Amino acid sequence: MNKDNLQRYFVAGSQDFPTLTLSEYEAKIVAMMQTGITAYQFREKGAGLTESATRLALARRLQAAAKAANVRFFIDDDVDLALTIGADGIHVGQDDRDIRTVIAETPPEMIVGLSVRNVAEMQAAQAVVGLDYLGVGPIFATTTKADAAEPLGLTGLTTVLAHNEHHLPTVGIGGISLATLPALARTGLDGVAVVSLLSQAPDATTVVQEMASLWGMAE
Repeated sequence: MNKDNLQRYFVAGSQDFPTLTLSEYEAKIVAMMQTGITAYQFREKGAGLTESATRLALARRLQAAAKAANVRFFIDDDVDLALTIGADGIHVGQDDRDIRTVIAETPPEMIVGLSVRNVAEMQAAQAVVGLDYLGVGPIFATTTKADAAEPLGLTGLTTVLAHNEHHLPTVGIGGISLATLPALARTGLDGVAVVSLLSQAPDATTVVQEMASLWGMAE
């Protein structure tokens, strides 16, 4: 896969915009596609949207917006949804479906990502054939995932990345701010995945531009 697709990776669902109506949230995500993000992960945990035709229709519309903006479109965890709409990729966590089963069920062109939280999980991931990239974290404390593991910190992140023996592309996640981007770029990560940095930004376009600038300066 093209590692550049991981550089500015936005993860969000309606739960991250609690004050917006569904149509307002959709418009917000469509507008986000135009800011310069490189990937978007549809991580929909909103009430009433977990198992519904509305969720499927929403995913299709956001996928179309992503394609028009040349943004890679990922689905969080839901393999059936990813297959139904032909998403660019699927991302699963350690507590979701077995990663080897996911890879076996998806076509070769579909990008498959896996979350790793520590050295043991990073080492185990090296033996998985067909895995395309790794999400590493949480790096810092985060409030967007209730069951998040203990933050790695920069030192812990460096230790985990040192065990990426097959040099799988990596994207860092968890509590990332503009201030931490230069240091994160120097660790060898290929990009960062963010939620609140963009979902709570008054001007997301400016933030994405700063993300690109800070990352480029540190490379």
